[in-house]
Amino acid sequence: MAVQILLALGAGCVMALQPAVNAKLASACGHPLQASIISFATGFLALFVIGCIFRVGVPSTEKLQSLPLWAWTGGILGTYMVTVSMLIAPKLGATRWLILVLAAQTALAIVLDHYGWLGFAQHSFSPKRIVGVILFVVGAYLVLLR
Repeated sequence: MAVQILLALGAGCVMALQPAVNAKLASACGHPLQASIISFATGFLALFVIGCIFRVGVPSTEKLQSLPLWAWTGGILGTYMVTVSMLIAPKLGATRWLILVLAAQTALAIVLDHYGWLGFAQHSFSPKRIVGVILFVVGAYLVLLR
């Protein structure tokens, strides 16, 4: 569990860094879509090298054909996130950008957990969980105040 927590914290740090890195790339490219293409291309290359090192191979056609349609949307969702972050994060600032993203993620996450949608383990609404999400959203509102 400690390793999982550390990896999640590391991912949170990366989420705070990524918009600035991608925005810098976008400013050099002249268009955010060009920067998104470069960002995903370098990510693909990194994954390809790591995949070769660990010899992960390619999934079978049968496994890929059995996937629900929504399982194919991860790259599209990532493209949206990266491109929008390039456009919006520099204007909002790191704290405002991230608190809005996290508030939206947390609000949707409690619904996904409650119903067990998209393969998440089912965790019902509880007063503590609902209050926690409300407090998070209120915290986001306070951060947004000038």
